[in-house]
Amino acid sequence: MLHMSILPLHRQFSRILSNLKFVVIDEAHAYKGAFGCHTALILRRLRRLCSHVYGSEPSFVFSTATSANPIDHCMELANLSTLDLIKNDGSPSSQKLFVLWNPISSLRTVWNKSQSDDIDDTSNAAAKNSSSISEISYLFAEMVQHGLRCITFCRSRKLCELVLSYTHEILEETAPHLANSICAYRAGYIAEDRRRIESDFFGGKLCGIAATNALELGIDVGHIDVTLHLGFPGSIASLWQQAGRSGRRERPSLAVYVAFEGPLDQYFMRYPDKLFKSPIECCHIDAQNQQVLEQHLVCAALEHSLSLTYDGKYFGSGLENAVMTLKSRGYLSSDPSHDSSAKIWSYIGHEKLPSRSVNIRSIENVRYRVIDMQTDEVLEEIEESKAFFQVYEGAVYMHQGYTYLVKELSISSKTALCQKADLKYYTKTRDYTDIHVIGGGIAYPTKDFKNQLSRTTAQAHVCKVTTTWFGFNRIWRGSSKIFDTMELSLPKYSYESQAVWIQVPQPVKALVEKNFSFRSGLHAACHALLHVVPLYIRCNSSDLAPECPNPHDARYFPARILLYDQHRGGTGVSKQIQPYFKDLLVAALELLTYCRCSGDAGCPNCVQNLTCHEYNELLHKDAAIMIIKGVLDADKSLFEGLPDSEKTPLRAAANQTA
Repeated sequence: MLHMSILPLHRQFSRILSNLKFVVIDEAHAYKGAFGCHTALILRRLRRLCSHVYGSEPSFVFSTATSANPIDHCMELANLSTLDLIKNDGSPSSQKLFVLWNPISSLRTVWNKSQSDDIDDTSNAAAKNSSSISEISYLFAEMVQHGLRCITFCRSRKLCELVLSYTHEILEETAPHLANSICAYRAGYIAEDRRRIESDFFGGKLCGIAATNALELGIDVGHIDVTLHLGFPGSIASLWQQAGRSGRRERPSLAVYVAFEGPLDQYFMRYPDKLFKSPIECCHIDAQNQQVLEQHLVCAALEHSLSLTYDGKYFGSGLENAVMTLKSRGYLSSDPSHDSSAKIWSYIGHEKLPSRSVNIRSIENVRYRVIDMQTDEVLEEIEESKAFFQVYEGAVYMHQGYTYLVKELSISSKTALCQKADLKYYTKTRDYTDIHVIGGGIAYPTKDFKNQLSRTTAQAHVCKVTTTWFGFNRIWRGSSKIFDTMELSLPKYSYESQAVWIQVPQPVKALVEKNFSFRSGLHAACHALLHVVPLYIRCNSSDLAPECPNPHDARYFPARILLYDQHRGGTGVSKQIQPYFKDLLVAALELLTYCRCSGDAGCPNCVQNLTCHEYNELLHKDAAIMIIKGVLDADKSLFEGLPDSEKTPLRAAANQTA
């Protein structure tokens, strides 16, 4: 609202802005990473406009329950010099029982006895994971039958629908009068359906909801007795946020964390103190991110002309460079008769409202509509990047626990036609994602030859992230066994971002492969590097992603340690990392060397990543140590013996070639 309407059209809101006394920001911990960076610039635009045009100086009030650094984070968010912290918790609360439920350990013996030897490891793991879904479904049904209001949190939309479907079946057998008292709540549902579900749950028409983190923040659904959690949600703060949904009215409450078979969940099952005694995560934003700053300065110039003299206190030391860049791109102009410090910079861009082009949430405009062929009802709208994972000809699509067969997919009209069907199987795409470095053939594109930090062969450049779908599997729901494999022809989905990477020399790869899986070591090294980035760069874990090899993909995989910006177009974090890459490798090596965990797969403190796209499969800590040592030694030998003026990657590479 601020970004798209109030600020660019501020004359229509002059009465509000002239009398603005307080700005209240609820759930402040949600404003972190790239989204937090955008929010910080929007709040600076608001403060600047209030001061320059309307003569008001609003005070800011923040509320947050799950942030390890609330003062620093909120001060940076609104560019405040002082902030008072109120820690007294006046919210009604009572005793909470937190249960760790591990179906894998109790079923492992039975599983080994009951399964024949000819079932492969993939089917084995899939069936074990399905037991976690079954267990939480039985728990969900049990809570509903005992009259307890319950939310079951799931990490993905598909898991959410599977849990609802399983629980429906259980209730149909045990308590059919309650089968319609539960439903799913997740992103993708049309707004009217979400509002209806919220109202029905708040009013008591519904007893339980299977939800994604779409129900984690900011929505009042009344008193909750129990929260169930299928797998680790990605952060300790998120787990407490979800569990905090229950027990808000001085009545005892229950939270049950049901583990998957993966190494991260099993680590917390073995070492519960690591879960309950670890501090919640800090929230990080970088309001000086040059790329985001330039986007918002264009918006700010439209709202009120920019001044280097008066606006530095809002936009920081990067203001002048950003203004000069925007001038060269044709967005800003000034009166040439004034010197640079006194100039007033006005917006001259071609867009009437430039804020419409600044996507602060990375929300996609292109969506596919899923339509019920029998009723012509729109069941869901799916973002383009996610659509082909869920809807394609032959796909089993799930909505509110019911199964549909996708009969037709139209790429041109962006619609998927489906028909309700009673199916005993589900489908899963066969796909892979590649990261192609654009301009990767350039030797070592470092511009700052005087920067002593740049003595590394690491490169930062634009990259193209491409997902390819080539087929899908039909899988029995009961056993999770694949019974059919189909080919699939769909357009690839690509977007440009930014990446930073370093090549692993061939001799290092050959040495590692004598004892370990090289892919596993690369995967672990990327995770370890990601863990130490916040030591040098102000960013959030959601800003970056490591290049993770698919454990079932036998194609060639590049020998490199790579991180990339997760958001379309990039946020500039990768470019900031490049000069520090050597220091990051040293820090990652220390992290791996001194971590006391045992086992090849490491632990969440060293190589396991809470948000790994491949669920922390294919990791090897010792192989990662060998790879990082080898890369550091290779870089050291490349620059050794050169005078300081020569110790830049570009010159060193040229000398080596000569």
